[in-house]
Amino acid sequence: MRHTRFVVVKMRELLKTTLFAVLGVIIVVGLITFFLRMGDGESAGLYRDGTYEAELPLGQGTASVSVEIKDGRIADVTVTDEAETVSVMYPMVEDAAEEVAQQVVQNQSVENITVADTHTYSAQAVLDAVSACLEDAAK
Repeated sequence: MRHTRFVVVKMRELLKTTLFAVLGVIIVVGLITFFLRMGDGESAGLYRDGTYEAELPLGQGTASVSVEIKDGRIADVTVTDEAETVSVMYPMVEDAAEEVAQQVVQNQSVENITVADTHTYSAQAVLDAVSACLEDAAK
């Protein structure tokens, strides 16, 4: 019986140790999850990456507005007209689209966009199409 030892464990210390072990596991799992999500790149900005398109109705014709999102930010806004009728029938749309595209990329939003007085209607039509694209891209 010389080799027999008695171990006295206090209940309070056992509970503290268990509690801290559980908290440690929760913190480690939370940190791993956090850093894995950061690595996806999707949480970097307001929008999901990709190219989003919307129609731009102009009289009897339509054009296509596309918004490119990279790293969660607006990278490019383009207006394309496959039939080229918009550039002939609505020449101010191209100028308004260039102004709007530049400001949307700079502001990263469709808010507080200012355009020349001659482009007000065209710019509003482009802004509406860009807004539709950004709604699709929103997280």
